[in-house]
Amino acid sequence: MKRSWRCGPHVFRSALDEFRQVGGKAQGSDSEGTLRAETPLGRLEGLYTFDGDLLTITITRRPAMLPAEMIWSRLDAICGQPVASA
Repeated sequence: MKRSWRCGPHVFRSALDEFRQVGGKAQGSDSEGTLRAETPLGRLEGLYTFDGDLLTITITRRPAMLPAEMIWSRLDAICGQPVASA
């Protein structure tokens, strides 16, 4: 599952900061990295890329009981309307 947003560096940093505030770990650079969080329902993992204008997040693992739309709606609230999703 993948979704992309057009956003500036401040929105990109806000998205990573929010992920960390809920106990997640974001490791990498300002252009790519990994995301990982332990939730009460299980592990959530993903990848991110950012080219200065386009942020793409790919969820590689999520608990079956955690709806993907719940994850995306939270990110949409931070990043705005997605430009692509799969």
